[in-house]
Amino acid sequence: MTQLPTSFHVLIAGGGISGLALALFLKKAGISCSIYEAYGYKATIGAGFNIAPNGMNVLDALGLAERVTAAGAVSEELCMRNGKGKVIANLPNGSIEKYGQQGVSLSRAALYDILLQELKEQDLTVHYQKRLCSIRQDETQVTAVFTDGSRVTGDILIGADGVHSTTRQLLFPDAPTPAFTGMKNYGGFAPLSALPEMTTREIGSLNFTFGNDGFFGYCAAGNGMAMWWSNLPSDVPFTKEELDSTTVEEVKALMAARYKDYHAPIPALITHTEKVLKVNVADIASLPSWHKDRVLLIGDAAHAVSPNAGQGASMALEDAMYLGMLLRDAGVGSYAAAFRKFETDRKPRVEKIVAEGRRRGKSKTILRPWQAKIRDWMMAIFIPLFAPKNFDWLYRYKLDWQMKY
Repeated sequence: MTQLPTSFHVLIAGGGISGLALALFLKKAGISCSIYEAYGYKATIGAGFNIAPNGMNVLDALGLAERVTAAGAVSEELCMRNGKGKVIANLPNGSIEKYGQQGVSLSRAALYDILLQELKEQDLTVHYQKRLCSIRQDETQVTAVFTDGSRVTGDILIGADGVHSTTRQLLFPDAPTPAFTGMKNYGGFAPLSALPEMTTREIGSLNFTFGNDGFFGYCAAGNGMAMWWSNLPSDVPFTKEELDSTTVEEVKALMAARYKDYHAPIPALITHTEKVLKVNVADIASLPSWHKDRVLLIGDAAHAVSPNAGQGASMALEDAMYLGMLLRDAGVGSYAAAFRKFETDRKPRVEKIVAEGRRRGKSKTILRPWQAKIRDWMMAIFIPLFAPKNFDWLYRYKLDWQMKY
């Protein structure tokens, strides 16, 4: 195959999951790159998530699946309950036999550490405190300008800088901006040693409780910890001041008051919480395009999906692998064709998942008792009927690094 010239250099704006994974795939493809992150490194950044089997297959292509599994907890089952703890519905969360990998739950910080360690082993460096403020392009190159006055030049620039992407704002100033979905998210971590009420089944599951006073999810997260998250409907998002002033005591008090009558181990999870966060749940409407000239958006910068879909990390990983393959296989000067194919092939899948995330969010509204009973009845009937097919569509997606795309 005719590859890009050895002098070809990729600038990556964003040191999150998609940016770090892309750098590793570019290295694997023999393509030079450098990574620029707006913030400083934070060892405990973020909450946690479940990486679905399709995402774990991407990590396996990087040789990282075993490390990620060891750092997290395998979630073999999805289990839906009502507020009293009665199981409404359950289904498997993938399987090694069917999809090659199982779902794994872990903290975002743990995944970052694994990716960063691999970058170090591959002699790749993240340049921190590099906040993008301008992009300049011509027929031969693209230049990224940062707020500290520094600038770097490459052949193409990949915007992997998340839901509030500066790259997207600079590239498409009139494009849709991230929209508040009407849900506020609270989350936290608690030690499993303080939770004897958490059963073996719950430790091996993603647990979703749909009670009268709101939705509450929890699971094991590896490293002796459990994690939980709560989505509460709201007409207005958190203000920046509210987000900046978040404390463990504030979140625990609010959660304890709301979920005090929910089934075990939910009250204990809240009581023993050691670390918390709160965020506005946002997604982004379909963009007219993901690329312009020498710049392309990937991950949440292109298609932010709410956490209700459970696929944000996996979509970022899929994007990174597929783009790495397309650039690997591109002929000299053919990055534009790779950009077009990336958008054409990825858009239908990710936009379907964004829509699914919005739909799932509607099931987490506060209901009257009679409404909750109807919802539970409908979930008990329709989840076993339709969910397995939907999950199969999500999980069976698998790229083959050895193939030409």
